[in-house]
Amino acid sequence: MANMANAPSIVRSGARRQLPAAIAAIVLCALVPPGAVTGHDYSSDFSFPTDSNARYENDPCSLTGAMPRTGICRKAADCPIGIRSKGERCEFSGNDAVVCCPTSETSINRYGARIAKQECENFDRHGHSNLTDHLTGRRFLVELGEFPFMALISFGGEDNEELKCGATLISNRFLLTAAHCTRQNISFVRLGMVDTNDKDASVYRVRQVLVHEEYKGRRNDIALIEVTEDITTSRFVRPICLNTELVDIGPSVNLTIMGWGIDNDNNQTNVLYKGTVNEIPLNVCRKRFRDLFFSNTISETQICALGEKYMNGTTDTCPGDSGGPLVVTINEKPYLAGVVSYGITCGQDIPGIYTRITHYLDWIEQHVWPNRF
Repeated sequence: MANMANAPSIVRSGARRQLPAAIAAIVLCALVPPGAVTGHDYSSDFSFPTDSNARYENDPCSLTGAMPRTGICRKAADCPIGIRSKGERCEFSGNDAVVCCPTSETSINRYGARIAKQECENFDRHGHSNLTDHLTGRRFLVELGEFPFMALISFGGEDNEELKCGATLISNRFLLTAAHCTRQNISFVRLGMVDTNDKDASVYRVRQVLVHEEYKGRRNDIALIEVTEDITTSRFVRPICLNTELVDIGPSVNLTIMGWGIDNDNNQTNVLYKGTVNEIPLNVCRKRFRDLFFSNTISETQICALGEKYMNGTTDTCPGDSGGPLVVTINEKPYLAGVVSYGITCGQDIPGIYTRITHYLDWIEQHVWPNRF
């Protein structure tokens, strides 16, 4: 896809940074007293900046944290994510701040490829997900097996369960959901169904829930659910690949949403519906929130998306859809781009907010595939 470009390649630069000879000569001349004998080699008396360890724009750099990562020095304006990353210092470029910017291959193992990409290639493929571009501004019933990665979270005991949030299967043991969906105890998850009354659904008990360490309010709204046993895959149950491209998806690309939540008429449904939305640029999204007097800070760790208008509303996620997937299709293959986080109103002309998967790839890989490093 034209707007899913790879991250820029690393340009390695090992040359020493020295003052140009002309500048050095001017400095030396200025330091020599009038009438003094100039036969002495003054260059040995002064130490000019020649730090070979300094990092400048386009130099490779390293990021610290739970796992070692690599990056490239880029202007902060071109890499907002690098401002928050804990990376080595990069020198200014003129008046522009330069930061250590993670590359698209920030977390790799000994085989030299992003772990999420390797796992995507290893997923057992039983059939092919019937993912196509849907008409925007509407919702449609989902066919069994169309989204084999879609899961439903159940809260409470089996005899008194409340169905409120969705989740996405990303490996044979782990699912991704929204952190705010974990405020109540999760008892089990259901897969391989489109109707909540389906008695043939695959049910798995939860071993543990891992909430992002920096989750607070609406920030870092992401969590992992680990089940007690390996999930059996079939054409109705299968993990989805994670999107690993750091660039924005773009407003021209159709994204698929799905869920068992209520509609904008507050009607609850027992069947899974799907719809199409498109990414809204962050600056436009922020302005729409401000225009409605909502004090909200939307960051690069999030995606804004909304569907076209249809009848009395727009295609959007609603209460009960939280934790579900935002899916992008690349070469007829689905990838998880986001997790449903929150919205101000349901089905109105204000974007829904999704947690951006690419910002959390290192965190996900660390917990889901710890033995791959």
